[in-house]
Parts: sequence; structure tokens; C-alpha cells
Amino acid sequence: MRDQPVPDLEARLDERLGALLARLPGLSDSSERIAAFVACVEVPPGRLGFKYIAPEARALHAAVLDAAGEQGARIFLLACLLAAVRSTLRSSRVEKLPARVRAHQLRQFERIAAHDDAVLQYCRLKADVFLKELGLATLRLYAGASSVIDPHSGVGRSLLWKGGLRRLPGRLLLFARAGGFRPFFEVHVHKLYLDEFNEAGRNECYRCCVDLYALHPEVLGMIGGSWFYDPVVESISPHLAYLRTVPEAGGARVLFVSHDEQAVANATSKSEKRRALHAAGRYRPASWTLVWCKRDQQAWARRLDGLDRN
Repeated sequence: MRDQPVPDLEARLDERLGALLARLPGLSDSSERIAAFVACVEVPPGRLGFKYIAPEARALHAAVLDAAGEQGARIFLLACLLAAVRSTLRSSRVEKLPARVRAHQLRQFERIAAHDDAVLQYCRLKADVFLKELGLATLRLYAGASSVIDPHSGVGRSLLWKGGLRRLPGRLLLFARAGGFRPFFEVHVHKLYLDEFNEAGRNECYRCCVDLYALHPEVLGMIGGSWFYDPVVESISPHLAYLRTVPEAGGARVLFVSHDEQAVANATSKSEKRRALHAAGRYRPASWTLVWCKRDQQAWARRLDGLDRN
């Protein structure tokens, strides 16, 4: 049986889509183009990743860009996003999700359906924010409270060497224990939904991963990549320590990757303290990867469930 909010959500999507189509008067076949674009991006990307857009979809977007200009192309992509949510709701795919994940997914669909013109700034085919929204709309990505979850990710073997020869045996053992290098669930922060980016929301995300193993038994565990997995962050920004310490307490490992400009940009973008420490040469942001094997994450969830019942 469908969740109760869905019929009302579909009606709102239809209304919003009608309004967007009215803003594309120069495209007499805009409905057909939107349907064709959605059909292309609904195909699971597999190892190509959630950011993959098929050549046919790119060609459709390019044709709209030529015919309707930049603003028209952005309206087209927003319409495609809403149409993709509607298509997903009308399929059986949402019903197959674990109950916990389904509830988060429907919450994200409600959020996407409420988009106004402010979101058009992100409606570009290569924009990370748009691709995450499209991933949620098509179930290329799952909603997991604090983060979105990519079920088709993995780890490059080059990670084995990033810690130097001294750490190579330990890293080899870690991935041998996991069962290989892919597939893993990969968690990503999503700029348009940070309401649950806190310790409780993060724990909920991990529980979503655990529930999703039933839908994806081939997945070996969970990974994440960020500057905030760096152990030194605990002393600089202790309010973020849970992002590393909670998984580590559950058996996860954090692995050094590199010192790079992206880590610097991300680590210093929202904190005057981290910016000042970096400028003074007292903090050097780095990229780290978190790896949590399936069995360890499942055991963590069982322990947490036991605590919740007591």
C-alpha cells in the first residue's frame, strides 16, 4: 500500500510542472523532451556513478539550451527533476525501499516538490547540487537523514599506497576483510538539505545503510571522504568529532589520502578558527577516507538498537 502523502504530492508535482511548462512556450514538444530526459536518467548508472548523464540526455539538454537559452534550459532541468520524482512515485521502486529509508526519501521528495525559482541557480547539468537532487529523484541516491547514500561507489586501489609502505599491510588487511574494493555505499553531504547534519542525523544515516544491505546484499560496507575525518579535527573543532569517533567506535577505519587544495577550501569555508589556524601554519587540512565494513556496521546498529530498547 502506498504511503498516504503520495497522492497529494503527485498533485502538487503536476501543478508545478504545468506552471513550468507554461514558461517554455517556444518548445512545443517540451513535455516529450522532459519525458525522454527522465527516461534516460532513470536507468541505473552502475559503476559509472550517480553523476553520469547519458549522451542522449545531454543532447536533449543541449537542444533546449540552443532553443530556449540559459534560463529556459534551467527551467527545463527543474521540470525534469520534478517529473523524475513523479515518475519514481508512480513506479514500485519506492515501495521496495526499507521503511526507514522510504520515510526519508518521501521527505526529500516533498522538499524537492516545494522548489521555487531560487533553486534555478543550481539547475546546471554539471552542478553537484543538481546531480544530487536528480539522484534523489531517480533513486540513484538514497535519502539518509544527514546525507545522501550512493549504492554504486567503491575505492580505488591507489588508496592502498596513500599512507606509505608502513601502512600498506594494514590497508590490505582492511579491504581483504571487507571482501574487496567495490561496491560500497558512499555517503555525501548535500548542500540543499543540512537540517539533520548532526550526530543524531548521522547515526540515522548509518542505520539507513544497514537497512539497505537487504536491498543491496552485494555491497561490502560504507565509505565516506572528507577533511572532517582527520583525527586532528577533534582538537580544532570538537563539535565535529562524532563524524569520526562514532564510526571508529563501531569498527570503522579512517585512512589518510592527501593534502590538497580541495580539503583546504572545504575545511576553511565556514570556520574562522580553522581559517586562522591554516593561515598561521598551525593546521594543514587533509583529505581522509572512512571505511566501515558491513559486518562491523551491522554489529554497531544491533548494539545501538539494544541500547535504545533499554
